[in-house]
Amino acid sequence: MYIRNRYRFIYAVFAAVIFLGSVAIYSVYGGKGPMYKPRTTAGEVDKTIKPTIREDTVIFEEIRYICGDKVKTRIPTTSDLIGLGFSELVGKYPPEAGWSIDDGVENTLVLARLEERVCMYHQDFRHLGISDGFLAVYEGPMGFNQKVLQRDNVNISNLPPEMQEELNMVMDYDNQAPDTQAKLKYSFEFETEAQLNQVLENFDEFGGP
Repeated sequence: MYIRNRYRFIYAVFAAVIFLGSVAIYSVYGGKGPMYKPRTTAGEVDKTIKPTIREDTVIFEEIRYICGDKVKTRIPTTSDLIGLGFSELVGKYPPEAGWSIDDGVENTLVLARLEERVCMYHQDFRHLGISDGFLAVYEGPMGFNQKVLQRDNVNISNLPPEMQEELNMVMDYDNQAPDTQAKLKYSFEFETEAQLNQVLENFDEFGGP
């Protein structure tokens, strides 16, 4: 009799474990959908049903520059935006025009656009580098080698080996250690044309073929 009751108890515990496990699995994967809502952008519209823009929706416009700076401005939730769905918002801020829409924070939208230029603060910055084997002046701060403003008649091979190495590190600035970056900025980055021209004069002796 004792053995029979013991087996009944074991069967009851086993059945309870199976039942509770089934309930837990259903609660995670069952009736309420995914556990989190993935972030979406204008270029990656998912199939999740998006809420429409409400009067209390917080909207920011963010302009991002290639120098890494950002300008973020809150824009009013005007009547022409209230009631718009996500797909309609994508129509007003299309990815073809460089826009992306970040809806990762509840009831907050960030309308972002990348500008293929440096910001106003950095637009007067200049730094030295290499272009086709010659000393060159680049627009913007160090780390952004998109636009050559001037190529001097100074062959890099005519420079001292240490300076050649430093200029090559300038062209690979993002992969340098912080201490090295600081040293390169001190030597080869300039906030004004006057500073730049003063340093360029020191390279005249290395000019020629």
